[in-house]
Amino acid sequence: MLTGPEERLLTTLASIEVDRNLRRDFPPSLSLPALAMELGVVRSALHVPAAALESKGLIQSIKSNVIGATRRRTVLLLTKKGLELANDLGVLHGNDQNAISIFGRSSDIEALQNILSEPGIVTLTGLPGIGKTTLARALAYGLEKEGRRLGWCTANAATDLDLIMKSWTKFAFNEPHDLSASRLEEDSLYVLDEAQEIHHRHAEPIKSMIQNAHQATILVITRTPSIFSTIPSATRYTLEGVDIEVASKIAPHLEEKRAKQIATALGGHPLAIEMWREGDDLPTPETPIAEFVTSTVLSRLSTSSIQGLDELSLEPFPVLKNHSLSDQTIDDLDEAAILKWGEFGFEAHHLIRNVHSAAMDEMTRYSIHANLASHWSDIPGHEARAFEMHHRISSGQTLDLELANVVSEESESAIAASLLSDALEREDRDDLRILAAHVAISRGETTIARKIAIDIEEGPDRWKIELECARMSGDDGECSRIEELLLDRLPDSERASILVRGAIAMHDDRLPGPLDPELATRLTKRLDLTERISSEMSPSLIASRLILRYIIASGSSDVIQAASLRSSIVEILGEDHPRLKEIDLKITLRPWNGVAESRLFESIQRTPGRYDRLKKIHWGLDSSSPDIPLWLINAHDAEFKIQENENRPEHRRIDAFAWYWSGAIHSDDRIRLWAEAARRLRAAGCMKAASEVLDEIHVEIRSRRR
Repeated sequence: MLTGPEERLLTTLASIEVDRNLRRDFPPSLSLPALAMELGVVRSALHVPAAALESKGLIQSIKSNVIGATRRRTVLLLTKKGLELANDLGVLHGNDQNAISIFGRSSDIEALQNILSEPGIVTLTGLPGIGKTTLARALAYGLEKEGRRLGWCTANAATDLDLIMKSWTKFAFNEPHDLSASRLEEDSLYVLDEAQEIHHRHAEPIKSMIQNAHQATILVITRTPSIFSTIPSATRYTLEGVDIEVASKIAPHLEEKRAKQIATALGGHPLAIEMWREGDDLPTPETPIAEFVTSTVLSRLSTSSIQGLDELSLEPFPVLKNHSLSDQTIDDLDEAAILKWGEFGFEAHHLIRNVHSAAMDEMTRYSIHANLASHWSDIPGHEARAFEMHHRISSGQTLDLELANVVSEESESAIAASLLSDALEREDRDDLRILAAHVAISRGETTIARKIAIDIEEGPDRWKIELECARMSGDDGECSRIEELLLDRLPDSERASILVRGAIAMHDDRLPGPLDPELATRLTKRLDLTERISSEMSPSLIASRLILRYIIASGSSDVIQAASLRSSIVEILGEDHPRLKEIDLKITLRPWNGVAESRLFESIQRTPGRYDRLKKIHWGLDSSSPDIPLWLINAHDAEFKIQENENRPEHRRIDAFAWYWSGAIHSDDRIRLWAEAARRLRAAGCMKAASEVLDEIHVEIRSRRR
C-alpha cells in the first residue's frame, strides 16, 4: 500500500510524458523543484515519499541533463514496476491528479468544512511551515468535488486589490473596495493565501473588501501578527502541530520510536520534522522552531550557501535563476530544501527566510541591501529597476528621482506604489510625494492621492493633484475652484496645459454618439482661452488642441474649418503621423457606407495592439449603429473576451466602453453589462458617462415592465 504522498508523487510522475528510452536531456518537469511546484509543496516534502518509492523499486533517482538547465540536476523516473502500478491504479488517465492527502488533519478539515458551509470570513493562522496552505488546498479540493467554485490567490509584496479580484473573479480594474466586494458570489469559496505578505500600502482596501463581502465565503490564510489576523467579524482558526502518533508517519525512513522522539521534540511541526536528518542534534520540547532552524538546518550550509541565503532572505519578490545566485549556490540551497519554487521564480521558504533575516543586525542588513542594489543596477529591464529601487531604499541611500520615475512608468503600478510608500517612510520629500500621488491617481485611488497631497507644500504642484482627483470624482465645482487658483499662478505654458487637458477630459466623459452642441460650445470657448498664449505651448499640446478643434468642426459639418485645422495639424505632426491617421479614420466613418466599412475593416486588420483595435471597433459601432454589420459585432466580441487589464486611464476607459457596447449589442444581458460599464466608467474618472449609462439602464428596466 502506498501512503497518500507516495501515491500523489507517483500519479504526478505518471502524468508527465517522457521518452523512456532517452537517458539525457529530460524535461524540467521531472526535476525536484518542478515537481514540488506542481504538487504545491516545499522541496523538502518530496524527500520522504521519493525515498519510499525508490526503496520499493517504483522510481529511480538519477543525476541528468535537464532541458534549459546549465548543470545536471536530480530527476525522478518511473521504473517499469512503477509504470505497471500506475497503470493498475488508473493514474495514467488523469484521475484525481490534484487530490491531496495529508496526515493527521481530518479533524481540522471537518471543522473548517463546517465553518465554511455558510457565508462568512475565516482566518486560518499558525506558524510558518505548520501546514496551513497544504490543509487549505486539501480542503478546497474536497469542496470543489462537492460542486463549490473556487477562487485562489497567493499573495506577495506586489499583491493589491486588483490582483486578488482578477485571481478570484477573472475581472479586475481599479474600483472602490465595496464594489469589488459585491462581485463575490455566494456559492464560491475565496481563498487568500500568505496574506501577511501583502504590503501595508495595499492592505487596507483588501481588508475592507473582505469585510464588506457579507454574502461571500472567504478563507484568509495568514501568520500573526498581521492586519488580516484581526478582522473583527472573522472566525479565527489556529492550526497547531499534528498529533505525535500521526507526526511520526511524516518520517517513515526513521524507526517508529525515533520518529516519535523527533515529532515530540518539534511539537508536531510538519516542516521541521521533514527537515530533520539523521545525525542532527535531537532538539528538546522546549526548543523554539526558530532555534532549531538556526542551530540545525542552517548549520549544514556552506559559507557560500549562507551568503546566498543572506541575499535571498532580503529580496522583496521571487527571483529568476539567471538574475540571482550562482548555479552552485542555487543547487546547494535546493538540495538543503531551502528554496520554494513558483511560477515567477524562486525564494527562500518563509520559515527559513524569517528566521534568518531576523537574526541579522541593522548594519549587516544595510550592507547586503547596498550590495544587492549594485547587483541589480547592472541588470537591464523594468523588473530589475524595481529590485534596485527596493534595495536602495532599504540600504538607507537617498533615492534617485530618475530611478523612481522609471519604476513608476514601467513597472506594475502596485509595485511602484509600494516602493514609493517605502521611500516616503524614510525620506521627507515633496518630489516623491508628487510622484506617489500621480501613481495613486493612475490607479484610480483618489482618496490615497488626496492624503498624500495634504503633506505637499501649498501651491501649484499640490493643486494639480487635487484637480485630477476632483475630475475623477466628477466634482465640477471643485474643478472650477482649483482651475482658477492654477490659472492665476501658473506660467502661460502650464495654464494652456490645464485648459487643454480639461477640455479633452470633458470631451471623453460622455457616451458614444454625436457631440452635443452645448458641449461643443463649452469646449470651443475653453480652447479659445489658449489662443493668446499659443507661443508658450509645446508642439504636442498645440497638436492636441488642434485635433480636438478638428473633431468638433467635423462633427458640426464645418468642412472649411475642418480642412484648415487639418492642414495646421499636418504642419506640426506630418501627414503620416499615427494620431492624425486615427482621427482621419474616425471622422471619415461618418456617414457610414461601404467605403467607410471597407476602410475600417482594413485598418483593424493592420492594427497590432488590442486597445488600438478596440478603439477603432468602437468608432465603427458608433457610426454604423443601429445596423451594425455582423463582422464588426464578432470582432468586438472576440476582443471583449480577452479581458486584458492595463492600468493606464485611457485603457480603463476603453475597457469600460467595451462593456457598454457589449450591452448595446447583446440585449438579453444588457442590464448586467451596462451596470458593469457604469462601474468601470466611474473607475476611469468618467463620472458623467457613468451617470448616463445608469439613466439608460433605468429606461431599459421601465421598457421591460411594460
